[in-house]
Amino acid sequence: MLRIFVLLCTLLLSACLFSQKIIIKGKGNLKLEQVEFTGLENWQNDDHRKALQAFIQSCNKFSKMAQNRAIGGQIGDITVGDFRDVCDIAQIVKTMSAKQTQNFFENWFKPFLVKTRFGSSNGVFTGYYEASLNGSKIKTEKFKYPLYTKPKDLSADPYLSRKEIEDGGLKNKGLELLYVDDKTELFFMHIQGSGRITLPNGNEIRVAYAARNNQPYTSVSNYMADQGYLERDNLNAATVKEWLKNNPEKADEVMNVNAAYVFFKISDGEYVVGGQGVPLTAERSLAVDSEIIPYGFPLWVDTNLKKKDGSKEKYSHLFVAQDTGSAIKGIIRGDVFFGHGAEAEEKAYYMASQGQYYILLPINVVDKMAGK
Repeated sequence: MLRIFVLLCTLLLSACLFSQKIIIKGKGNLKLEQVEFTGLENWQNDDHRKALQAFIQSCNKFSKMAQNRAIGGQIGDITVGDFRDVCDIAQIVKTMSAKQTQNFFENWFKPFLVKTRFGSSNGVFTGYYEASLNGSKIKTEKFKYPLYTKPKDLSADPYLSRKEIEDGGLKNKGLELLYVDDKTELFFMHIQGSGRITLPNGNEIRVAYAARNNQPYTSVSNYMADQGYLERDNLNAATVKEWLKNNPEKADEVMNVNAAYVFFKISDGEYVVGGQGVPLTAERSLAVDSEIIPYGFPLWVDTNLKKKDGSKEKYSHLFVAQDTGSAIKGIIRGDVFFGHGAEAEEKAYYMASQGQYYILLPINVVDKMAGK
């Protein structure tokens, strides 16, 4: 308790200042360049308490892990123990005011612009959501498209491709989990990685990501533009989905361009669980390339949110790295989890913008990295 009291007292003081800007050269092509919180646009106006709630989910995960366990990524030799102080304080701050929550991040973290070794700080930010489909536990004339559970013979090697599975590669193997009535919606649920299936009696079943076929993920958008199916400047999830539904005779051709395939499992949980193994928080959980950016780090995202009418608005918020995806690759690449429902779905459809993000490193991690 004495240790936590000392930490809390330190929190209420002004943040310690580093005498000079720090540049951290991570593994691979990752480079981090220190900035100040005053340089983060809209930082003062964000709801830091929502971000804190998401961060505590990551802390809860860390609390169940060995303190000397490496958390991966390309930043450096960082362990679970490096989060001990900030996680202890986060548990106390969660009952405090919005201003004290903001002070927590400003006093216990330092922001760094994420860049490549070549100096670029721009990347792509997209969105995803928890899909909603209509389905059945048994196959019928209406509900005939299966969700498959993980095959027993699945390994780290490439498995059957999407086309091979759609052509019957898993038929009669007892892997059918549920059946849905819309093949296009199912295709998009594969991309999202989770969903809710509403049964004919009104009951709802949540399904979660179980595994994938270890085939490469390929966006179908470029193929559709190359074939002249859609204009390149009119490509987004909404227009792709609409085209697939309106052109069923060519839908399989297009969807099978993406060889990746997702297997599902029934989820008893109340929330969508991300790659870190924690519940995701709408518009506070970010999917990243976890081989580069480790789970659990707060990230300030600075990008734009596109709308259905083609307009866009500034979108700058504090997130936590808590998920990943087969299409989320690269140093500066983020996928915003928008949650469930029509509004979340629409935001995710049109979210495809250039932007940058800043990683918030605990001050003890900065000291350790600067010492090296």
